[in-house]
Amino acid sequence: MSAQPGEQAIRGRAFLREIRNVKQGLITRSKIINLLSEKACTISQMAEELGMSEASIRRHLRNMLAEGVVEKFKYKGKILWRLSGSGQLDLEEILA
Repeated sequence: MSAQPGEQAIRGRAFLREIRNVKQGLITRSKIINLLSEKACTISQMAEELGMSEASIRRHLRNMLAEGVVEKFKYKGKILWRLSGSGQLDLEEILA
């Protein structure tokens, strides 16, 4: 999704039905989605790579999990998170 210069792009999957979608939350969820679109991660890996607290990441993941945007699974004793393939698609994903 394209954004204005100096502005963070907001992903379609960042919009959730059950919570109020404020701009900062959308930006944070978009960052998480961008990272998870590249690879599955633990909460601590996401916090380190995004420069955010684990509590903030955990809160957003919990909301995204409730709406089916992400899923978690165990691998070698660690809990990893990945995109589920559900949620609102970006326009680019629809047209591809």
